Amino acid sequence: MSDAPPREPLVLVVDDDAGSRRAMALTLTTDGRRVEEFGDADSALSRAIDDPSVGLVVTDLKMPGKTGIELATDLAAARPDVSVLLVTAFGDVDTLLKAKDLGTVDYVAKPVGRDDLRLRASAALGRARQAGEIKQLRERLDKRYGFEAIVGVSAVMERVFDVLRKVAPTKMNVLITGESGTGKELVANALHHNSPRRPRAFVALNCGAIPREIIESELFGHEKGAFTGALVKRMGRIEQAHGGTLFLDEVSEMPPDLQVKFLRVLEERRVTPVGGNDSKESDFRLVSATNRDLKKEIEAGRFRQDLYYRIKGVVVDLPPLRERREDLALLAERFREVFAREHDRPVTGFTSAALSALVQYPWPGNVREMKSAIEWAVFSAAGPRIEVADLPPDVKGDAEGEGSGEEARAESAGYGSSSPILIGKTMAEIEKEAILIALQASGGNRRKAAERLDIGLRTLQRKLKEYRGGVGGDDGEDEADDDGPES
Repeated sequence: MSDAPPREPLVLVVDDDAGSRRAMALTLTTDGRRVEEFGDADSALSRAIDDPSVGLVVTDLKMPGKTGIELATDLAAARPDVSVLLVTAFGDVDTLLKAKDLGTVDYVAKPVGRDDLRLRASAALGRARQAGEIKQLRERLDKRYGFEAIVGVSAVMERVFDVLRKVAPTKMNVLITGESGTGKELVANALHHNSPRRPRAFVALNCGAIPREIIESELFGHEKGAFTGALVKRMGRIEQAHGGTLFLDEVSEMPPDLQVKFLRVLEERRVTPVGGNDSKESDFRLVSATNRDLKKEIEAGRFRQDLYYRIKGVVVDLPPLRERREDLALLAERFREVFAREHDRPVTGFTSAALSALVQYPWPGNVREMKSAIEWAVFSAAGPRIEVADLPPDVKGDAEGEGSGEEARAESAGYGSSSPILIGKTMAEIEKEAILIALQASGGNRRKAAERLDIGLRTLQRKLKEYRGGVGGDDGEDEADDDGPES
């Protein structure tokens, strides 16, 4: 990553009057800004679209061809992070109202004063910088919480992704089931960040981690003096999630008396704080998670059946790692990349023996355990690649000391962690390894993997279908031609 400081935002000055345009450009240039001049709106628009460093467009309102307000409208659609400063007369009230509706638009009155232009340009660039930071934050959130953050190319995960993509844009409640450590909160986050509620809050509450005597207050909030120690009024998680998503982890641990009250909230969509009399509207999308069989909890009298049917609009069952072996190498590589960058460690991959040990281990703690194991290995690695000796004791098991013979010769010949050992394998086995390694190197993106292998995308899809148990059985239906990451 380059350590060079970011470039100063570029300012575009647009005016068909060369004298006026030049005067404004000189005023802004004396403040040390980079400025370019344009005599028409279309040329300025093209420049703003092509150059991401453009942060502000100062434009005259009335020009031949495209007007200043039309330029602002086009910029709002193509580059919403660019601020616009309209040069206009005070009398054009309707135009100014339209400009304000665009959000990033301000105006400077004619005749243009130098100090006024500089002041408003500085303020507009500040808004542009803030918009750019928000955009970068959203991109980071997408990478961390979007569907691409969930790694998997196995058949069972394909089915999970299919359900998630269908349900994410809806208002339906979702119940996520699966063993501890399978990534239920990550899936809940992905559902929120791929839904229309994304701009609002994602509020999480672990029902098993909150003492029974205060979980009601945590969920519903309380009024001042509602109970001993309630010194101030406090907003509950339900109210915090208004307009967004409420995630209840370990929902099976919710006390029975609280289950009744929460069911009423789901039915009436209103919440009343502890010790309060007035209820408030409660518009949230509910995502729940549990590692227990709720039907058995209902039979045992620990969970209400009517609440169960309320929260289980769509059920997403996350498989344990032992049922998705095809994903283990991809997950290990993802965590290796994350921790090497996070801890500034020069670890670039795995030896074949280490990768084999990771694939053979049963992972009772699932994704959470693997994440911890790879972080351990990244810290332990003495060289550029993680070896068996670098893995936690439980994970390396009997694999320590292996890696001689054919594997050692392959390693010394220059094969890395992503290279298969070819000796003693059939062509079909070699082909399968090459495909899975290409998928790993491409971050699960099938199109990129097919390009690496120099084969057609549909050929790759057919091979993957065969590896999932459909050898020799083509159902005649082509899979979707998907450019997106199959993470």
